Amino acid sequence: MERRYGYFRCKDCKKSWESSQVYCKRGTLVVRYQQDCKDCKTPCFPYKTEKMRCSVCGNTDCTCTKDDLDEKRRHVDPNKPHRADLCHKCRDGKPCKKTVCEPCDQTY
Repeated sequence: MERRYGYFRCKDCKKSWESSQVYCKRGTLVVRYQQDCKDCKTPCFPYKTEKMRCSVCGNTDCTCTKDDLDEKRRHVDPNKPHRADLCHKCRDGKPCKKTVCEPCDQTY
């Protein structure tokens, strides 16, 4: 699976949110897991996804190595909350927080 950044809008209550924990079938834009709206609990797929942008080099096709990273500079904003209770991937027993970043082989 390929991790991407997603933009969501609930079809029922119209709430919008973004997530850095969106997973697509590798080589496609087919999203594998939904996230529930935190207000009305409706399952939603993102209406748009884009490649993750590395916070170290700023590129979508990251060339950083794990030596370039430290706790303050990671591929994902470590302060961005992730609600595992609303995430279908996490609820299926595949926690997002144990995902490996392929370019740098770092687990986050």
